[in-house]
Amino acid sequence: MNFNDIDKWLEEKLPEMEKDLAELVKHNSIEAESAPDAPFGTEVEAALEDALKVAERLGFSTRNEHYYGIADMGGTAGEDGDFYAVLGHLDVVPAVPRDWEHDPFSLTAEGDRLYGRGTMDDKGPMLAALYGAAALAKAGFEPDAFVRFIFGTNEETHMAGVKKYKEREKMPIGGFTPDADWPLVIGEKGICQFNVGRQWIDAEEKAFLILNKINAGTANNIVPAMAEARFEIGEGAELQFADSEDITVVLDGEEIVITAYGTAAHGSAPEQGDNALTKLLRYIDRLDFSPAPAKAFVADLVRLTADDKTGKDMGLSGSDEYSVTTVSPNILHMDRAGGTLTNDMRYRVTDKPEKYKKLLAQLAERENVSVDYSHVTAPLFADKTAPLVSSLLSAYRDVTGDMTEPLVIGGGTYAKVIPGMVAFGCEPVDEPSRAHQADEYITRAELLSAARVYARAIYNLTK
Repeated sequence: MNFNDIDKWLEEKLPEMEKDLAELVKHNSIEAESAPDAPFGTEVEAALEDALKVAERLGFSTRNEHYYGIADMGGTAGEDGDFYAVLGHLDVVPAVPRDWEHDPFSLTAEGDRLYGRGTMDDKGPMLAALYGAAALAKAGFEPDAFVRFIFGTNEETHMAGVKKYKEREKMPIGGFTPDADWPLVIGEKGICQFNVGRQWIDAEEKAFLILNKINAGTANNIVPAMAEARFEIGEGAELQFADSEDITVVLDGEEIVITAYGTAAHGSAPEQGDNALTKLLRYIDRLDFSPAPAKAFVADLVRLTADDKTGKDMGLSGSDEYSVTTVSPNILHMDRAGGTLTNDMRYRVTDKPEKYKKLLAQLAERENVSVDYSHVTAPLFADKTAPLVSSLLSAYRDVTGDMTEPLVIGGGTYAKVIPGMVAFGCEPVDEPSRAHQADEYITRAELLSAARVYARAIYNLTK
C-alpha cells in the first residue's frame, strides 16, 4: 500500500474535513429529553444525521438506528462476515459560554487551532478516522474484514446507545475507539460516581445568615469551575465579607450571594483542575449561619473533601503499579432541608467494584449519610502484547516516530462496553487534557496526523 498517496489525499481533503467538523460542532449535542426518533434529544439526533451524511458522501453504506448510527466500508459489509469496528461518540458534555473565549458551538479557527465543543472529544477524532478509512478505499484497498463505524450518542452519560447496539447487532472481532490519549490506552480505571447525602427537617432559627441554597457543578465528570451559595439576611445583620481573587460576595435583592471560581477539568484528572465547590465550602464553613443541620453538613463535607483529588478523607485512596485512585467532588445541591454531593471516583485497574461498594457502605455508616451510585463500571486492562495493540501502536509510530509506551488512564471510553477494543487517540502525549475543558480545540495538524494514523491502523487490522 502506497501511503504517500494516501497522505497526500488526506492533506488535500483537510479543508473539507474542517467544514464537516464545523457542521458537527454546531450541534449542542448534550443528552436531552427524548423525542420521536431522538432518544437522547433532537440536537444529538441532528449530529448523528450529519455524521452519517458525511459517511455516505465518502462512500460508506449507512444506517440510522437513532440510538446509534452505522457506516460500513468494504469487505462483506452488511452481511455475515467478520468486521472490525471504529466506535466513537457524537454527544458532548455541557459548555458554559461565560467560561469560553470562543463560541463553543461554532467552529472557530485561530491560527492552526480549531475551537469548539467536541473538537477533541470526540467529533474531531471520529471524523479523522472516517476520512482515514475513506482514503484507503480511494486507494483501492480491499480489506479481508470490513470496517464498521459505529456512532454513539450518549457516551458522556450512560452509554445506553451502544448497549442498545449490543442487543440488536452483530459484534466486531476487535477495533478501537478514537478517544482518549495517544499513543494507545491499555488500561482504564474503574468508575464509580456516587452521591453522599443527608436530609433534615427545616426549622425556624434566628441567625444573621440563613442558607437558601447551594449550587455547584454542571456534570458528574467535570471539576466545577464555579460554585454559588445564597443566604437570606437575618434581622440586625451587620455583615462584612472579604472578597478574594477566587471568591466574590454580592448583594442580590435580599440575598447575599457568595460565588467561588476555579478551573474546570475532566473528572478523571482532578489534579488538572481547581475545584470551585471545595473552595466555596471552606469559605462558608467559617460563617455563622442556620439551619444548624445545614451548617453541620457543610462542616462534614469540608472535612471529607479536604483532599478533593484522592478521596483520602473518605477512606477511598490507594495506588498500585499501574494507577492511582482519584475522587473528585463535582456537584453539590443543597437547601434548608438537605443536600447531596456527587463525586466522580476513578479507581485502580487491579481492583473490583465490590471493594468500593463496601468502603462506601462503611462511609455511610460512619458519617451518618446516605450513599447511592449513579454510575459504576469495572476497570479495563488489556495485554499490551496482543496483536490488536501492536497493530495500532505500529500505525501511530509509523506516522509520529513517537515510541511512548501504552498508557493507563482514568477516563472511561466505549472500550469498556464492546469487548476486544481499546482507546486510541487523539489527545497529545504529555499535555493537559482538552476534553471537557473550556475552549476545547484540536489543531489542523493534529486532525491530519490522526487521519493518517487511523488509515494505517485500519489497514493493519484488516489487510
